[in-house]
Amino acid sequence: MRSRINRAWAAFVLTGATLLAASGCARVDLTNEWPGLAEPTGWEPKAGVCTDDGFAETSYRASYKPIDCTKSHAYETVFIGQFKDDAAALPKPPGVGSTAMTGAWKECDAKTTEYLGGQWRDGRVWFGVSVPSSGSWEGGARWFRCEVMASTDRFGEQPQKLTSSLKGAFGGASDLKYGCYMRPEAEEAEWQPVDCGTKHNIEYVGSFPALGERDKIKDDDGYHIKCRSLIAAYAGVPDDGNMKYRAGTYLSWRNERIWNSGDNWVRCHLWTSTRTLTGSVKGGGTKVLPIQYR
Repeated sequence: MRSRINRAWAAFVLTGATLLAASGCARVDLTNEWPGLAEPTGWEPKAGVCTDDGFAETSYRASYKPIDCTKSHAYETVFIGQFKDDAAALPKPPGVGSTAMTGAWKECDAKTTEYLGGQWRDGRVWFGVSVPSSGSWEGGARWFRCEVMASTDRFGEQPQKLTSSLKGAFGGASDLKYGCYMRPEAEEAEWQPVDCGTKHNIEYVGSFPALGERDKIKDDDGYHIKCRSLIAAYAGVPDDGNMKYRAGTYLSWRNERIWNSGDNWVRCHLWTSTRTLTGSVKGGGTKVLPIQYR
């Protein structure tokens, strides 16, 4: 079919040229009669909408199905940024771990905290950065998409379905925020989230950037020292050599995939192994965290 169409077009052009010559008309330059083509542009997703089709590092137009955030969903687009300068000049979309993606992740980091109204690391929240497909990139798309997800677990790995937007959710109290827990004696047992006014032996304090490689956190006491300093500031007690007698520390960090994407921060929890607490230790001073040598 294609060859027949081409031959028909060729015959049409030949016939037209013959008629022009026969009529004595001036020659027309057809190449100048067509309007110029616009620069190719790619499609672009929108911020402030939700999706329920899973997260992918590459966003395809065919699978992009935004929905209202009042409907059941797992992901929410908090920001659409633009690759610029050297990143925009790349021949294909940047990949995880590249300089361009690291820059995009940092921008999404700040935008996610801004969107939630509070530090996103302080709760069961994860975000990812997706980029256009190779075809969209070739068509001129240079955006990156920041997608946030609430999680059913402390590590930000299992999506939690919501029927409301996360915008401003961390500006006040939120069930998604880390708080107090009762940790069973069994090492692998799941922590039980509880109200800080009831008995508990673990309380979330804050987070800080990794001091080194992920696989060395477990054996590096520097992380526990840093965590004890956060606890001291949080509880309002002296940050000195006695801190290790006031409270224990419990550290948590993201899995390798999330870590490599950019979330290489460590979460710090206060842990009391010999007693239970009733009430938050925040600002409680030495009264709530006395020195205990055993």
